[in-house]
Amino acid sequence: MHLPFHTRLKIFFAIAAVVAYSLSGCTKNSGPGNGNKNDSDTVLHRNQYDSAKFYVVIDLDIANTSGVFSDTFTDHSSMIVYVVNGVVKVPHDSLVNLPPIVFPESGSSGQWSATWVPDNIGEINITDAGGIATDTLVALFITQTGAVVPKWNVCFMGGCSVGGGDPSPGWPLALSFNPKLKSQTVIDQKQSGSSWYIWVYRDYP
Repeated sequence: MHLPFHTRLKIFFAIAAVVAYSLSGCTKNSGPGNGNKNDSDTVLHRNQYDSAKFYVVIDLDIANTSGVFSDTFTDHSSMIVYVVNGVVKVPHDSLVNLPPIVFPESGSSGQWSATWVPDNIGEINITDAGGIATDTLVALFITQTGAVVPKWNVCFMGGCSVGGGDPSPGWPLALSFNPKLKSQTVIDQKQSGSSWYIWVYRDYP
């Protein structure tokens, strides 16, 4: 499973903007030995939240993973993100990876039939996350471990073989959001019956 190209571009440019901002600065008349500081002196001050807590919810639906009949593969994950004095922390015990489900789990079309083989891992298996923050944007970098594409036992006229279960990079690998908003939909992408959805809720302040 691959996130649509234009969505990956949005995430890339958002993260690139955060990195560029974090490295930028603005000073005037602030060189060594300059004691004539006045109202024209300009120093960039980044305002950070003293403490903020965010819930991140990630949902993935992929259509027609069997290749035989109309099925929907669903995977879900969530995490808690703390931003304290500009430092981003994601506690390991806040990471939740639910086992994937498929509906329906079996079906047929003509002489073909397919039955889903559960793997309990799915396309989302977040094992770590961290990031950087400014006063207007938080960028998260996500580690996925052991993610796999759906596996199916496919039969044709009495002969069966198992396909799928191949390694997947996992989704998402990065995301960004505005820490000033109470609730926001970060990604809501739909394509050919599949959907990619990420929602962020600020608990406090």
